[in-house]
Amino acid sequence: MMFKTAAKEHALEEAPKESCGIVVDDIYYPCNNISDTPKDNFAIHPKDFLKARSKGKLQYIVHSHPEGGDASEPDRKACKATKIQWYVYLLPKDIWQIINP
Repeated sequence: MMFKTAAKEHALEEAPKESCGIVVDDIYYPCNNISDTPKDNFAIHPKDFLKARSKGKLQYIVHSHPEGGDASEPDRKACKATKIQWYVYLLPKDIWQIINP
């Protein structure tokens, strides 16, 4: 799971905003968070999504929770809608949570 190092670095750079990215072939592609409330939510820029998609099959959606807190119900619903596994990095605890669709 080599992507975790790159995703963690991205999360630390983006804090206090939520970072977001996409994993394709175990490579993390950082994305721009275009949410109107980036400290509490994330929205992947469509151009970033298309760029990652052009690299191959999407494996995971990744985002951070800079202030901690478990994956939210909206996270779980969105994961289910995407039909792929999500990884959530909890900065204060330095741990990963996995959400399955």
